[in-house]
Amino acid sequence: MSSVKKPFSMVNVWIPIQSLGSVNVAVFRKDSGEVDIVDAGMYSARSIHDLIAKVKNKIRGRIEGVGKIVITHFHVDHMSGAAILKEVFEPTVFIGVGELDTPLRSGSPDMFVENILSLYREHGVPEAVIESIRRTHPVFRTILAYRAFSSLDLRPIYPGDILKLGEAEYRALPAPGHTPGHIVLESLDGTHAIVGDTLLERITPSVILYDESHDPLGHYLKTLEMLAQKNYLVAYPGHGNPIISPAERARELVEHHRKRLEEVLSLLRRKGSMTGYEVASSMKWRTSYSNWAEYPPVEKFFAIGEALAHLKRLQVEMKVEVIERDGVKKFRIL
Repeated sequence: MSSVKKPFSMVNVWIPIQSLGSVNVAVFRKDSGEVDIVDAGMYSARSIHDLIAKVKNKIRGRIEGVGKIVITHFHVDHMSGAAILKEVFEPTVFIGVGELDTPLRSGSPDMFVENILSLYREHGVPEAVIESIRRTHPVFRTILAYRAFSSLDLRPIYPGDILKLGEAEYRALPAPGHTPGHIVLESLDGTHAIVGDTLLERITPSVILYDESHDPLGHYLKTLEMLAQKNYLVAYPGHGNPIISPAERARELVEHHRKRLEEVLSLLRRKGSMTGYEVASSMKWRTSYSNWAEYPPVEKFFAIGEALAHLKRLQVEMKVEVIERDGVKKFRIL
């Protein structure tokens, strides 16, 4: 990593999500004294105060302005702080066109999740579990943050766009999977990239099924294969430490999902037909909980979505088929 001269400072910004604790924000300084940033913290006074204080410390002085905010993906911890910064500095806010095409144009963020819950219901999730998720899911507790961001004049980023950040230039690459329109920003010299939540050092990024017409895990595997072919010396993720061997980490995540797909097939071989909910509750998740009943509702939400994403991939690969019984979908080996 010592051979990479990155033209930005990375600041670690507090967010009110206990399981994560913080988010990384890349800060590019301009000769004018303005800054451009990648990701923006959260729609929280404390989060934005922490961001501004740390930016001031990095540039050793006052912030003359924020020119651009580039959002890697449409998750509240990465993008919603832009709504507050917009009021203070009037930056131009950019986000991948894929996020505009799916989550942001679904009606509203809470409707996007409601549509997912309707999908879950079709795959056998009990109504009591649906209601517990609805009561506790972050999107419903932070809906004002999502709406504040969604109301901004957002500029789309298209695949291959060259973005000038500070005095440097980065190429935007589509990296769908964790979200439909996630982007990666790679340096033009190919030495490093800002990867958001596409690669994380110690955590497996979540990939959930949000629509029957999409194959999010298939998209994510292609993203990982793309990153595995890159020769970046270091990748800067949305959470945690820089990743020194990003291509190797990408290959590790491909192998992780390969094993998950085999686990799902093994369950179906043993049990015969199963609903997506039955598969999710039978899979081995890396957790401290001793059984499925102990899982908090939000963790169940992500586990169910992950299980369905893997089942969808197997369906696309023509290894399983979907049958419907009494209005509930089940999967079985082909």
